[in-house]
Amino acid sequence: MKRFATGLALLLATALATTPALARGVFDGTWKGDVRAGKPAEKPSIVLVQAGIFSCTTCKPALKFPADGAFHPIAGNPYYDAASVAVVDATTIKRAFRKGGKTVAEATVTLAADGQSSSSAFVDRTAPSGVEVTGTTVNARVAPAPAGAHALSGAWRETTDTQVSDTGLVFTFAQEGKTMTFSTPTGISYVATIDGPAAAVTGDPGWTKVALKQTGPTTLVETDYEGDVPIGTYTMSLSLDGTTMTSAVNDLKFGKTSTMVAHRQ
Repeated sequence: MKRFATGLALLLATALATTPALARGVFDGTWKGDVRAGKPAEKPSIVLVQAGIFSCTTCKPALKFPADGAFHPIAGNPYYDAASVAVVDATTIKRAFRKGGKTVAEATVTLAADGQSSSSAFVDRTAPSGVEVTGTTVNARVAPAPAGAHALSGAWRETTDTQVSDTGLVFTFAQEGKTMTFSTPTGISYVATIDGPAAAVTGDPGWTKVALKQTGPTTLVETDYEGDVPIGTYTMSLSLDGTTMTSAVNDLKFGKTSTMVAHRQ
């Protein structure tokens, strides 16, 4: 839940040094993600609510616990340590997540009348700063619900109809020589050396280190880590007029690829 492409949060960070003569980096400034201009991952998420049990086989870690509205302990996720699912009615469920006894994320998921899409209105406070990211993700059905399961069960793919608040879309960076500084409204930041060793990321429990490698005059590859494990690579390129940044995303943790777009503000 850290960047605007997934589920709850931001995923564009970069800059680069082109030549020593540049007074500022070509990516310097404030940028805002454009969800509609991107290309969501094709690989779907799979959830099931049946016989009073919620399960998500594509979650990391995989989840399975009673859908009774109570919080159940979850191990292995840096953003939360307990989760709950409550069935509201035949077309609506509520999900919530806690960490250290504090609710850090909530979502109300509603099935469309035709059963082929769903919307999830969410509030995400997983950043240690407590700054909220809000919005509504819209998913298209890929596979039907099994017989006897809740109608929101099945396989779902995110669409570009998703909306996210500016707190989850805006980011800034500034470059001095080969040193890149990155920050977001939610308090995520890093100071890293391009073509240097991995540097610490602060403000995100699941994204702890970053490495930057310049591969062209207006292209940078970012590798994100959780501990020492790489969880994603982002190949970021600037448009000819310098107003648009496009990022080819390889989500190593979830096995998904997507494209993200941001515009200079």
